[in-house]
Amino acid sequence: MAENEVFGTDDQRALLLRGAEMARLLADDWRYTYYGRTVGLARPADGDLDRLIALVRLQGNAAYADLAPEQAVEYAKRLRMLGLNPVQYVKWQGSTDAIAAARTCLADIPLPDDVTALRLDAQTDGTVLQALALMASEAGVLLPRGAVLRGMVKPAACFVAMDPQGAVVSCAAACAYAHPDHPTLGADVWWGMLATAPERRGQRIAVRLGAMALMHMVDAYDARAFFTGVAPGNAPSEAVCRRMGLHPSQSEILGCADPASLKSGRMTK
Repeated sequence: MAENEVFGTDDQRALLLRGAEMARLLADDWRYTYYGRTVGLARPADGDLDRLIALVRLQGNAAYADLAPEQAVEYAKRLRMLGLNPVQYVKWQGSTDAIAAARTCLADIPLPDDVTALRLDAQTDGTVLQALALMASEAGVLLPRGAVLRGMVKPAACFVAMDPQGAVVSCAAACAYAHPDHPTLGADVWWGMLATAPERRGQRIAVRLGAMALMHMVDAYDARAFFTGVAPGNAPSEAVCRRMGLHPSQSEILGCADPASLKSGRMTK
């Protein structure tokens, strides 16, 4: 499979390719994170704000995965003064409660009869990812690099739901986030990318796929800790997280985009 399987606008594809190259360069350094979009820093303790800014300038986007809310506010202010676009997310986390919730979802939420679930892997036809990218982009979600979604780069799981016409109508994913040797985040799995086509919303397809992605990481890689970022006040996402056994933590995720590279001002919704 080609290493440059990326989707989105021209500047989004360029950003993802820069992120892939940066990930190759820094793969052995436990301070850095990568889940198929761009390389970031696990915590401010692993690299100061100047280092994050350098990653943003080089790639077009970067993030801290774990920092105190007051530090996120301070850093966001400094980033805006430099003409960059910071975005703060509440970090939602779960462990055994998330695994239990995922099992309950799988038992209680069936897929619609006309929908088939598929996990992406190295053999999945590229047209499936193209259909996924189309649906996800309409929902405001930028797909991570294809090789990551296929599980070819690091532990990951991406499930899609397809209708009889071959259209992707929903998706969810999970991926190992930090370097496995990181002292605090080495076992953490990013979970999310839940999106559904408008005509299929309300059928709980993405929740089912999200449970499938989470449980695949448990069964295949013995994952035990999961997290995602939710914009403050995003009630629908908060409800899904609670359903999946995730809870708001005392930490935030701080993403930052460089409008010189990413004209939309943010990588994904």
